[in-house]
Amino acid sequence: MRKSLRCYAEGHDGDWQAFCLDLDIAVQGGSFEDVFRALNEAIALHVKTVAALPETERAHLLDRPAPLSLRLRFLGHALKALFVGDDDGGYHHHFTLPRAA
Repeated sequence: MRKSLRCYAEGHDGDWQAFCLDLDIAVQGGSFEDVFRALNEAIALHVKTVAALPETERAHLLDRPAPLSLRLRFLGHALKALFVGDDDGGYHHHFTLPRAA
């Protein structure tokens, strides 16, 4: 099982979104700090809720990747930042969060 969760945030002019690519969770906010905090809270609530379910229902809820289109968008931003830099006026953050046991 993965020990961390892959996350991605993008935003511009007070309009931010953050995504957990491994759990298909998304949040919106006015700043990176807002969406980072909200995503942490959403993931914690998801994990807590799933932990209360019968074991037979847990597995598919703890490994549910985001849609391919979102994962490809993340990959595109990561490759662009790696090879040409990110000067499109927007802001992107790629980060991992520890996965709760």
